Amino acid sequence: MINFNVYRSNKLPDLMKKLQQLNKSHTVVGILDDPATATYGAYVEFGWTQQVTPKQAYVFRKWWNINLKVGKTLYNPPRPFLRGTLWAYSSDWAQLTLNMLLRSNFDVERTYAFIGQYAGQCVQETIASGGIANAGQSFPIRSPFTMKVYSYRGEGHKVVDGNINTTKSMVLTGNMLGSITYKVVKG
Repeated sequence: MINFNVYRSNKLPDLMKKLQQLNKSHTVVGILDDPATATYGAYVEFGWTQQVTPKQAYVFRKWWNINLKVGKTLYNPPRPFLRGTLWAYSSDWAQLTLNMLLRSNFDVERTYAFIGQYAGQCVQETIASGGIANAGQSFPIRSPFTMKVYSYRGEGHKVVDGNINTTKSMVLTGNMLGSITYKVVKG
């Protein structure tokens, strides 16, 4: 025969409060502190298309000896480093959130901070590797036109410090990579 006793616990109301806090809080990951880099990140994430203006044609010709026709369409393909990382890792993050909640006695703030830090690292890995490794996705490399512009920069024309010799996108200065942060938002 097995004997057992059930004792009433006052921990259930505390647990319910913590679980309600889950729905009121969330983690934001991205470029949060630098509006200029965030704007650049948006262009990288979604891509862009534009037609060359007379002023742009003049600048490219004068600074870099590149003849662009006014009205020519320039295209930068999307490189979804945020959305792609979210799609590739969301189920991992969900499982990690559950595990962290259980290990931390349902400490929501600590869990969301941990997930934010980890998700930020995943985004940085996506940028640094030029694609989403665990999904087998590579982003388009820099175009020959971009490489030509960078080669002129390297010859002393409008020099920008950075990695101008690689065809890998999103790694010119490392600024975007270093700008990925997270924030826990409490409701």
